[in-house]
Amino acid sequence: MKVLLRQFIPVSLVLLIACAGVQEAQQRGSDLISIPAVKTAPDPRAYYPFVLSQLKLQDGKIDQAIKHLREAISHDKKAPLLHVALAGLLYNYKGLSDEAIEECKTTLIHDPNNLSAHLMLGGIYSSLKKNQEAIESYKRAIEIAPEHRESYLYLHSLYVDSQEYDKAIDLLNQFLKIEPNSVMGLFYMGRVYGVMRSYEKAEEYFLKALAIEPSEISALIHLGIIYEIQNEPEKATEVYRKILSFDPDNTEARNRLGQIFYKKKKLDEALDQFREIQKSGSEDLNIRTKIGLIYLEQGRFDQAILEFNFVLAANPKEDRVRYYLGVAYVEKGLLDQALLEFKKILPESNAFDASRRSIVLILRKQNKTKEAIRIMEDAIEAKSKEGSLYIILANLFEEENQLEKALNTLKKGLEENKKNIDLLYRLGAIYEKTGDFEKMVAQMKEVLRLDPNHADALNFLGYSYADRGIHLEEALKLIQKAMTLKPDMGYITDSLGWVYFKLGDYEKARIELEKANQLLPEDPIITEHLGDSYYKLHRIDKAIELYEKALKLDPKPDQVERLKNKIKEGREKKK
Repeated sequence: MKVLLRQFIPVSLVLLIACAGVQEAQQRGSDLISIPAVKTAPDPRAYYPFVLSQLKLQDGKIDQAIKHLREAISHDKKAPLLHVALAGLLYNYKGLSDEAIEECKTTLIHDPNNLSAHLMLGGIYSSLKKNQEAIESYKRAIEIAPEHRESYLYLHSLYVDSQEYDKAIDLLNQFLKIEPNSVMGLFYMGRVYGVMRSYEKAEEYFLKALAIEPSEISALIHLGIIYEIQNEPEKATEVYRKILSFDPDNTEARNRLGQIFYKKKKLDEALDQFREIQKSGSEDLNIRTKIGLIYLEQGRFDQAILEFNFVLAANPKEDRVRYYLGVAYVEKGLLDQALLEFKKILPESNAFDASRRSIVLILRKQNKTKEAIRIMEDAIEAKSKEGSLYIILANLFEEENQLEKALNTLKKGLEENKKNIDLLYRLGAIYEKTGDFEKMVAQMKEVLRLDPNHADALNFLGYSYADRGIHLEEALKLIQKAMTLKPDMGYITDSLGWVYFKLGDYEKARIELEKANQLLPEDPIITEHLGDSYYKLHRIDKAIELYEKALKLDPKPDQVERLKNKIKEGREKKK
C-alpha cells in the first residue's frame, strides 16, 4: 500500500497543517540534501581522492571522507558537483550549515543553474528557519527545472509556514497543470485549504486525491479530521473505519475513532479502540491516560488509579495525570491520599490552580478551613498573578465571616490583576454583604463597563435595586438583558419575577417565580418569593403552603423568623 506522507496527526487540522509545514522544513535538510553521485571528475588528479572519499563514506569514516573530498577540490576548484558533495557531507554529518552554504554558493559561482546546489541551499535555509532565503532557492530551482515536482511541494510548504496561503495555492495550481492526477499535489492543496479553514474546499481536494488512490492513508486521515472539525462525527467514523479496513494497525485512525466514541459517551467502544492500540505493542502513555479517564467516568476507580500510577511511574512530571489520580482518590473516598497527590503539583504546572481548588474542597469537607486558608495563601505567594486563587481565598474568609479579610484579599488581587472582571464582581458581592451599597453599585457598574454582557453583574445590580424598591425600571431592563444572555437560569428568573412583584404586577411576578421555582425547587428564597406573589393575589392557602415548604429547605436564621411571621399573619388573615 502506498503511503504518501509521514503520518503525524495532531488534535486539529489547522494545527496539523501548521506543524507539518514546520516539520517538513526541518526535515528537508536531511531529506533533500543528498550527496550527488559523481562518477568522474574533469581533472584526473581529482578522481583518486574523490573515490577515496566515497569509500571512506561507505565505511562511516566521515572526517576522512571530507578530507579526501577537499583534496579532490584542491585539484579542481571549479568542479560544481564536488562542492555540492562536500556541502552534503558538511551539513548532513557534521551540522556545519555555514560551511555547507558557502560550498553551495561556490558551486553557483561556477554553475549558476546547478539544480542540486539550489535544492540543497533551500533545504539548509529552511532547516535554519531562514524561510525567505529558502523560498528564493526553491523558486530558482523551479525556473531551472519546471518539471522537478519536489521543488513545488517544498516551496508551497514554506509559503504555508509563512502564512502566504494564496501563493501556496497558486504554486500548487501550477504543479497540478503539469501533473493533474498527482495524488500528492491534490493532497497538499487540500491541506492548504484546511489551514485556511476553507473546509469544503479542503474536503473537495482530499476526495479528488482519494478518487485516484482510495487507500491513501494520509488523505483519509485528513478527511476524517475535516469531518471532525465540521462536527460530523458519523462521517469521520466512517472514514476511520475505512482506514482500519486497509490497515488494522493504524494507531492514528484507531486513536481518533476512540476519541469520537469518548466524546459521544460510548465509553466501552472507546475503551475497545484504545485497548487495541495497546495490543499492537504501543506504550503510548497518552493512551493509558485516556483508558484511565474512561475507568474514572465508569466508576472503576481502582483500575483508573492503576493506570494513572503506571503513567506517573514512567513520567513523574505528568502533573495533568497526577491531578486525575487525585480525583480518582477523592471519588474512592481516600481523601488523605488525594491531598498528597494534589500537593505534589507545583505552581508552574497548568494543573496547579485546579489542584488547589480540589485541596480546598477536601479540607472544607474535613472542617479544616484554617489549613485551607494557609494553603491558598501559600499558593498566592507562589503565583500572585492568578486571579482565581484570590477568589478562592476570599470565599474561604467569607465562609468564616471574616468579610474585611475577604475584601482585602480581593483588593490585593486587583493590584496584581487590575481589570480582572471576576475579581471586580466578587469584590462588589462582598461589599453588598458588608452593607456598603454604594461601593457595591460602583463595582458592578465597573464590571458592566468592561463587559456589558456580564449576566451575573446585570442580575446582581438589578436584583439589588428591586429588593430595595429603587430604580425599578432600570432594574427591569438590567434583569431582562441578563435573561436574554442566560434564559434558563433559575436565580435570574427569580430576579425578573421579583422586580415585577416590586412593580406591583403580581400575576406576571407569579408566572416568572413559578418558572424559577421549577428550575430551583430547593431554594428557600425563591420558594418564599413565590409564596409572596400568591399572598398578594389573595391565594392565602397556597402562600402558606409555600412558606411552610421554604421552612423545610434549610433557610438562614433571619429567613426562618420572617417565614414564621408570614405563616402566622396568613393564618390570622384566614380567620
